[in-house]
Amino acid sequence: MKWYEDKIFWYIFTALAAVKLAAFTYICFFHPGGERIFALPDSLGYVYPAQTLLQQGAMWEAVSAAPMLLRTPGYPLFLAFVQLITGSMTWSVALWQNILSLLMLIPVYLSADKLAGRNAARWAVFFCAASVLYFSMAFAVLTETLCAFLLAWFLFFIIRFFQTPRALDLLTSALFLAAAVYVRPAAYYFMPFSALLLLCLAAGKLIRFPWPKILLYFLVPLILIGGGWQVRNFLATGFGGFTSVGAFNLYFWNEDYVARKYGMSVSQAHEAMQAMLPPEFSSLPPAEQVKIYKALAAPLLRESFLYKLSRAPLWAGKTLLGTNFAHTASLLNISPLQAGEEALNHTGTLPAEWQKSPAAVILFLLCAAQVSLTVLLGAAGLWILWKKKPAEAFFLLVYCLYFWGIGSVFSGAYARFRAPFEFVLCITAGVFAAHWLQKRQKA
Repeated sequence: MKWYEDKIFWYIFTALAAVKLAAFTYICFFHPGGERIFALPDSLGYVYPAQTLLQQGAMWEAVSAAPMLLRTPGYPLFLAFVQLITGSMTWSVALWQNILSLLMLIPVYLSADKLAGRNAARWAVFFCAASVLYFSMAFAVLTETLCAFLLAWFLFFIIRFFQTPRALDLLTSALFLAAAVYVRPAAYYFMPFSALLLLCLAAGKLIRFPWPKILLYFLVPLILIGGGWQVRNFLATGFGGFTSVGAFNLYFWNEDYVARKYGMSVSQAHEAMQAMLPPEFSSLPPAEQVKIYKALAAPLLRESFLYKLSRAPLWAGKTLLGTNFAHTASLLNISPLQAGEEALNHTGTLPAEWQKSPAAVILFLLCAAQVSLTVLLGAAGLWILWKKKPAEAFFLLVYCLYFWGIGSVFSGAYARFRAPFEFVLCITAGVFAAHWLQKRQKA
């Protein structure tokens, strides 16, 4: 039976579509926050270059008088396209992102079906449809929904390649991974890392595919596509990197340590670090800005290493088990609209608003239960998959560990950084659910 003939898939798909439509209608016509609910602290960094692309034909940086370097072009292009065809960069973006989060159920179903059969696919779709994170992030002008959608298709074609090694599947997976990197540069270093994984699996005879073809159909397209934006950056600004966000983060991700050292809030530490930059910093050439960021970050990184190491388990726990409560509660008008750190990235262990009303307590407990169950069953499903299909399980495990690790390295680590790999946990949770039910039936 083809996936589109599965009635249970369409029941879940339709139920999620109905919930999303009801939520979208409520926010559009009845929410007191209006379209402000979609705009979050990082949104301007994507909206501004999208607007300059439409008005001037080029993407410009929102925080510097220079061509866009801090962000990558994938999401601004998406915003510009939506603005061009609909005339809106808020309501229409939320609508299209909700459609993408619905369509993401398709690669989730197909991947789980390849790994463990139809029942696992149905359960995987159920877990993904129940995700509070994917529901709420579809209503934010941020990269998470589009990036997760592209990565879900990347993994489907990789899984299909494991099942039946074909050059076309490998090439298609590379194209989706490159597109995801253009949307969210956190995936940038996974390009060579995944190529190395495939080469190692081929060397260990876990994939029956020649290693020169892996280089030709996977690594070379990634290099060419990723290198294209780096060439643009060098020609436009003299900076040859893919994005300057690494240097920016290297400096400002020490703000939690500065806040602790001098007894101030994180926002005050951010302002103090901003003041430490040279006068007219934003008008300097981008390559010079990157050098200054790295030079100022070096002593702070040496000082804060042990502190950050001691905090890493907490940050990793917040990324893996974060509920995205503040944004979800704001969408449902259960708590007031928040800004800054409280909007998406909490420096505390728990969101401050969760005990403010009975409705907030119920919502928080429901969100926490959904996340905890998905993570627990997802981990169990990975273990089951390891016994049956070790190559696929190993690749998915490394994939999850990569995005979990890269999203857990600073004080603002929170649920939104789980978006690139939560759908994988939904897939493996489906594997576990199908396996457990099969054992029960046999018993």
